[in-house]
Amino acid sequence: MNYSLDALWWRLTHPDVRALASLLTAPALWHTGCELPVRLLLGEKGFRCLLDWDEHPEALVAHLAQEQPFGYRLGKYAESLLAFWFAHAPHSELLAREVVLKNANGESFGALDFLVRLNGLPYHVELTCKYYGAQDGSRLEQVVGVNAQDRLLDKSDKLAVQLAHGQHPASVVALAGLGIRNEALSSVSIVRGMLFSGEPHQAVQPVNQGAWLGGYVSDWADCPLLSEERRYYVIPRMEWMAPARVDAQSCLSSQQVSAVEQGLVAVLEQRPDGYWHEIGRLMKVSGDRK
Repeated sequence: MNYSLDALWWRLTHPDVRALASLLTAPALWHTGCELPVRLLLGEKGFRCLLDWDEHPEALVAHLAQEQPFGYRLGKYAESLLAFWFAHAPHSELLAREVVLKNANGESFGALDFLVRLNGLPYHVELTCKYYGAQDGSRLEQVVGVNAQDRLLDKSDKLAVQLAHGQHPASVVALAGLGIRNEALSSVSIVRGMLFSGEPHQAVQPVNQGAWLGGYVSDWADCPLLSEERRYYVIPRMEWMAPARVDAQSCLSSQQVSAVEQGLVAVLEQRPDGYWHEIGRLMKVSGDRK
């Protein structure tokens, strides 16, 4: 799936609102068996909220300013965006964030990302945003991030453990002060991000057949999307979540982008608003990762 072509990206312009919209509407990168449905996450007025905040982003910007600095921690930025959504969406109530769980000895062993109510029902929500690639994306043991130590299979296993924490006996104590009965709490996931592959992709469990996909590049000479007629943008880490929308000064030629050794690169086209919009995305890795 090329999520960057969704009609939503023709309308939203503010970078933080675009990032939030991606968290809310992008397809899951992999299946956990307990995904929070987009329809429930958005609610009936979700798109209207995004459009309103795109025109008047002051409250969102102020919220993010209070939570900074994020540094290069994309996960923290994503958590802050989602916290704003849970606190302000009409159908949602944010009960708590980062609820620490302790064992019988008082030692911390985990935390619940979010406790929320959606349409009046309580949920434990775990969020992750990951960007993984391999020459053959169906060989999951080889699918890693820009940092080769970050492996998809490791993260999917870790997330399964984190989701189970919502039903752990220690969570009863943590939830008691919020008036939530442990047995009534549903643990759900929001898994966002992309899979990059150099071969025609065939989804292998747990990867989602409809995941947001991109191309994997170890050598620019082998990249079919490298062309003198195209323009490109090297996406800063904190902008990975949403499709790129940049001005002409930010665009790179094929010659310029071919000097990029590692990172995520947007393939661009100009639209009637005068900006250059992402129509595809590549993960460039160093040559020793072939």
